[in-house]
Amino acid sequence: MAKGTTGKSTGTSKIRFIMVEAEIADGDIGQITQAIQNALRTSSPATTSQRLSGTSLKAVARDNEADDEEEFDEADVVEVDVTPKPQRQRTPRTAKPAPDVLELDMTSGTSLATFVEGTNPKSHAKRFLMIAAWFKEHRDTPAITAAHIYTGYRTLKWPVGIPDFSQPLRDLKSDQYMTTPEKANYAINHLGIAEVDKLRNGGD
Repeated sequence: MAKGTTGKSTGTSKIRFIMVEAEIADGDIGQITQAIQNALRTSSPATTSQRLSGTSLKAVARDNEADDEEEFDEADVVEVDVTPKPQRQRTPRTAKPAPDVLELDMTSGTSLATFVEGTNPKSHAKRFLMIAAWFKEHRDTPAITAAHIYTGYRTLKWPVGIPDFSQPLRDLKSDQYMTTPEKANYAINHLGIAEVDKLRNGGD
């Protein structure tokens, strides 16, 4: 016995041949026919089951690849400590001892008070230049120290709240208004004198 089926689709065709050969009694042919029909009905689900199994295998393979990628990504993660470091607290600058007051003549001839009269030096740097210029022009002292400046401040009753009286002198040297002929001695130069002349002529 032969049975052929042809299924048509858009691109493929399927043909199945089933051959059965048997010697049976006339009364048993109905049972054989029923057995053949049952066999034909159960063959299709088996094929489907195999196809599903193949699809499942592909899905499992993809899942395994995804798991491997996740494990690889986690291994590549680098932990970074983002805890902010405590800020270092600045230690307040300790004020240095005030210089000594020098025993100098501050009043005869053109006194220091007369020299600065009518001027308004607002910064310590300009006040330092004023005192240095007076010592150079009226006391024949071209190089002065922090003690000379401090003595001038006390004479003029200017505020002396300066942590380090040597620092403005170092700044004036850095700005090239003074030179240092020897250690801790500062001499006003022509640029510094020009600033003093501007102050005495009403400038700032």
